[in-house]
Amino acid sequence: MRLALYLLTVLSAAVAIQSTDKQHSYRNFKLIRINPENDATLAYLKSLYEEESPYTLDFWQPPSHVGGVVDMTVAPSDASSLIRDLSARGIHYIVAIHDLQKAIESERSLASWAHPPKGFGYERYNSLDEIYNELKRLKRERPSLITLIDIGQTHENRTMLVVKIGGGQSLDEDAPSIWLDAGIHAREWIAPATAMFILRELVEGYETDPKLQAMLDHVPFYILPVMNPDGYEHSRTMDRMWRKNRRPAECHNKEWHTVCCRGVDLNRNFDWYWAVQQHPYPSASGSSSDSCHDTYHGPAAFSEPESAAVRDFLEAYPPKAFISLHSYSQMWLIPFGHRRRSYPNDYSSALRPLAIKATKALEAVHGTKYQVGTGADLMYEASGGSHDWAKGALKVPFSYLIELRPRNTLFGNGFLLPEREIVPVGNETWAAIRVVADEVFSQFAQPFLRGKADKKPEPISLSKMGLRGTSTEQTTATSRSEPTVVETEASKTTVTTTQTETTTKAISTTTEEITVAPSTLATVTCEDYGSYCRLWKVFNLCDRRAVQKLCTLTCNPQCRV
Repeated sequence: MRLALYLLTVLSAAVAIQSTDKQHSYRNFKLIRINPENDATLAYLKSLYEEESPYTLDFWQPPSHVGGVVDMTVAPSDASSLIRDLSARGIHYIVAIHDLQKAIESERSLASWAHPPKGFGYERYNSLDEIYNELKRLKRERPSLITLIDIGQTHENRTMLVVKIGGGQSLDEDAPSIWLDAGIHAREWIAPATAMFILRELVEGYETDPKLQAMLDHVPFYILPVMNPDGYEHSRTMDRMWRKNRRPAECHNKEWHTVCCRGVDLNRNFDWYWAVQQHPYPSASGSSSDSCHDTYHGPAAFSEPESAAVRDFLEAYPPKAFISLHSYSQMWLIPFGHRRRSYPNDYSSALRPLAIKATKALEAVHGTKYQVGTGADLMYEASGGSHDWAKGALKVPFSYLIELRPRNTLFGNGFLLPEREIVPVGNETWAAIRVVADEVFSQFAQPFLRGKADKKPEPISLSKMGLRGTSTEQTTATSRSEPTVVETEASKTTVTTTQTETTTKAISTTTEEITVAPSTLATVTCEDYGSYCRLWKVFNLCDRRAVQKLCTLTCNPQCRV
């Protein structure tokens, strides 16, 4: 009888823990901010973070080193006890937020609370459905520029939607590309908002900025605005401070009771020193084997559908730059983060110089300062990170993790960045990412294009141009029509041309495979045989004979009359 009662008690406890998926209020929770001044303080804070704590705590910024700011929230029932404990130990602290729920409510603008807007807004935090609907709207309006790619499903059967932005040559699967993801940690709302802001800058800039257009014609962006859709929606509807994905609960015995906890930290689930511990504590390297811990690395590397989907896509389409948006701290992090003083071979020659250049561009917008270095050196060791895997395993040339605003200063709100800062954060972050994009273009696309410009034109197939070759001079009439796809042997490239006026083309041929003489091309029509012609003009290459042959419309002054 006693055994039956005991089993019933344990089962009830487990079920109770599993069924706590109700809306979580943070009324009177406090954010405690500490700057550890000595080793004793650091050791005490680490014991609270890494071992069984007598208090209900959530570490936003875990203890890492003397002088490194520590942020932790404490439940109202434990706040007075924790503060007495800190005071007794002579630990200096401030209460940065007195009521966490009020800070959560202040995150939204007053207008949003009074009159909840309908549809998507680039200046506010949007739901997953609103984000996806905006992606679909952009696709409908610009089908030649935007492609939507479903790369997988989450635990709760939500779609992981990647948007590809690129025109012209970027339709080539082998084109150098840039990957940008956000929202791997559910509560970091500023990250998806910034990813969407950058998407808008790319889409609108393609139509107004010739240099950006030239770049996107050859270097597409792949953007995953929400890498953790389940966790993101859970943080919006149930628990604002939720971090992990929504992996079904795992139960384990803990002393005399059973504990069941959900979720995996997706940024500890990549196969780069996965679950490798540098210290005896279970989470000392920023990765925990405890399923109840916020940094739980999962049962195996890539055990989660979200991380596995990203791996599969990037292995099929490896980018030249990998950027993952997070918050908060205002840091531009370079691999490797799994161990202090561990760096890729090109850390000093490529990765760090470009990061410094990017953060200078960022600072020039609003004066926001970023630190540059590895996560292990600047904060704490963390194994299994996505940007480490991208650099170490996938060999991506430029791989970064960006910790967005705010800085963990004395009175910052941490993850609860007000909506009014979305646009400034987007503007300055775009300035930095543009620097990375320009570098990718100059290193991996521009040399290829210059090589093409120097090549002698090969014979052009008339049949592929929609013309029939004969042994005599042939005249064909073309009239105003919709854009058509034309492939030329000269450029080995698929381009879109629009025929505007009724024109008579006279082409002298002897066989079906012909070489169009420069004089004939000039007198026949003003036409470009490749979308890269706009780019060559931007780089002042129209004086080259090969370019003049292929880009008559763009480069010949007679065509601009």
